[in-house]
Amino acid sequence: MKDERKTKKQLLDELAELRRQIGIGYYALGQHENAIEGYDEAVRLNPKHAAAYNNRGNAYHALGKQERAIEDYDQAVRLDPGDFAAYNNRGTAYHALGQNERAIEDYDEAVRLNPECSAAYNNRGTAYHDLGQHERAIEDYDEAIRLDPTDTEVYINRGNTLSRLCQYARSLKDYDEAIRLNPDYSDAYNNRGVTLKRLGKYAESERDFARAARLRSVAGGDR
Repeated sequence: MKDERKTKKQLLDELAELRRQIGIGYYALGQHENAIEGYDEAVRLNPKHAAAYNNRGNAYHALGKQERAIEDYDQAVRLDPGDFAAYNNRGTAYHALGQNERAIEDYDEAVRLNPECSAAYNNRGTAYHDLGQHERAIEDYDEAIRLDPTDTEVYINRGNTLSRLCQYARSLKDYDEAIRLNPDYSDAYNNRGVTLKRLGKYAESERDFARAARLRSVAGGDR
């Protein structure tokens, strides 16, 4: 008869995963400190739980504690070098610190591990945009949209880069698409208003600015 008794390690691993799931629940509610407590307990019970380090890094990132987040992402990729999400997430932390070249290195690894990771292309595009490499940014935004045509943020980002290149007609199309996908996205109205103003379409731009202001005055108006 097969021995169905669980080892102590198996029980600890299961309990660690339970604590991680509790942390994920708190994170979803925006309670990042409580989430960290759950992840702390998860890695205490299972110090090799790579996903728990990645999750805790996300919570620290949300709290603006980027260096602490990077420490957790470092541990996550040490334990699981194939975790493309941890590389992508570490890239966002480096980007938040203004270390765009270092962020791009992580985004490169994320897309190498998972060429279908649209978020990594979008994030890398943002880093290239911040470095003034606008054509490369657009290439990444194009790929992100190809992989996920419903991501409103990418249309906003590409629209912003096109506007920087004075390609206003194309940028307006991206803001229009973002609004079509999410009619309550205030940034899309605001950025479209900026572009319309540059084109001298003042009445239209003022309508967009007013709509953006109304949405921002309502809690949860943004995506």
